[in-house]
Amino acid sequence: MSNIDRTPRLNELVKRALSNIIQTEYTHSELGWATISRVVVSKDMQHARVFFTTLGGEAEGNKALVFLKKHQSKIRFSLGKSVHLRYTPELIFEIDFELKKALKLESIIDKASELTAKHERHFED
Repeated sequence: MSNIDRTPRLNELVKRALSNIIQTEYTHSELGWATISRVVVSKDMQHARVFFTTLGGEAEGNKALVFLKKHQSKIRFSLGKSVHLRYTPELIFEIDFELKKALKLESIIDKASELTAKHERHFED
């Protein structure tokens, strides 16, 4: 089996393990309502970009980012204990803006559809 075949499974494995670690080892008062949305492990398996979302605004996301970066080595150690890999990747935490972008785009499309419908009704009358 090639690396290409394993990469999505490895990404999902690391995501699940990190989600479990964060849920069991940290409280919401420490971290906020952060959720791991996706993980991208590098081809050489030396690094993993960990994308997360939070409930609330930008301040909550930044607070969670600072917290996760501060506790990166402990989280990585826990990951190494829970997922047995040849090498435990270095974790790079990032706020996942994709969901917010998608929601904003959906809102724009909805508004455009409403305007189009109003425009069509106006010309039908």
